Amino acid sequence: MLRRNFLITGAGAVVVLAQQKPDEKKPDDTFVAGATQDPTPRVGIVLSSFKQGKDHDGTKIPGLREPQPPGADLTPAQFDAWVRRALDLAALRHSEFFEVIEPEDWIVIKTRSRVDSRIVGGAISYLAEHKRGLRFTVIDRLPQGGDWTQDYRKLVSELGARFPKVRFELVDLNSAATVDLPVAHRPGVTYGIPKIIQQCDRLISIAPLATDPAMGVSLSVGNYAAISSKPVATDEALVDLFSYRPADLALVGGCWGVEGDGTQVHHNVLISGMKAVAVDSVAASVMGFKPVDLPYLALGKKRGFGSWDPDEIWTRGNEIEEARREFKKPAGWRP
Repeated sequence: MLRRNFLITGAGAVVVLAQQKPDEKKPDDTFVAGATQDPTPRVGIVLSSFKQGKDHDGTKIPGLREPQPPGADLTPAQFDAWVRRALDLAALRHSEFFEVIEPEDWIVIKTRSRVDSRIVGGAISYLAEHKRGLRFTVIDRLPQGGDWTQDYRKLVSELGARFPKVRFELVDLNSAATVDLPVAHRPGVTYGIPKIIQQCDRLISIAPLATDPAMGVSLSVGNYAAISSKPVATDEALVDLFSYRPADLALVGGCWGVEGDGTQVHHNVLISGMKAVAVDSVAASVMGFKPVDLPYLALGKKRGFGSWDPDEIWTRGNEIEEARREFKKPAGWRP
């Protein structure tokens, strides 16, 4: 494994210095992450009201100790327990998500505006408490001239105090070093990709339930639009970007979502899994969209990133029907 050191310069830019043993292979700048097939992706659905569920083999899934209605405001303890239950249900039945993370991994968390920083903090704390991950980098492409909110700055400071042997940082992708990379099986197609995306060990994509005027929804795969400095205008381009570093965990939802052309809605639900295409399919179904109407999901399956068909996805926790809340469709979007 690479031993990575980092130098923070300027307005959040990151320079990566890799120290390798003589027999270790150097990173290949032309590497594009490959896809892996999982015939039965698992996706967790956890409303804040979740009381108890059953797995497909009949095993009982414990509910939340203090379940609350989906429209309720949650205490910090209730919120943290809710996030952790979603993480518990993200992995395979007989494993924990943290088990796929190595103690010295560099973990990148892709967030965006309207993501509750407490979800990001809950995911990081969950891994750090299990001594998984030596460096955590929270990334987003901030508006020009923008800066990280006080919530995120406070989060990084508090995590640093709790876990002094682990490094935590915030990086604006506008200032991150990039490398031009080809897309596998797409001759002549290249994108400028942040080296952070290429070189991290694990990537977590965290997004709210949100509609999008062009693509219908913008969920965990939609997060990847921001890794390119150029606007992403097509479903194929979005899947191209996702292919560089498919998410190891997709965590979608929160207390607030976005419907129509930008109206906020209160609906406490978290949807989690290790196959982002499957997670987005379930999340879209919860929002009242038909996955078949979202071309990027079918493209994701075609490229080998897992099934989008709800009938081929094992849900854990709440059922889609229990969690469904019809989101208003964007005015200009047509399936």
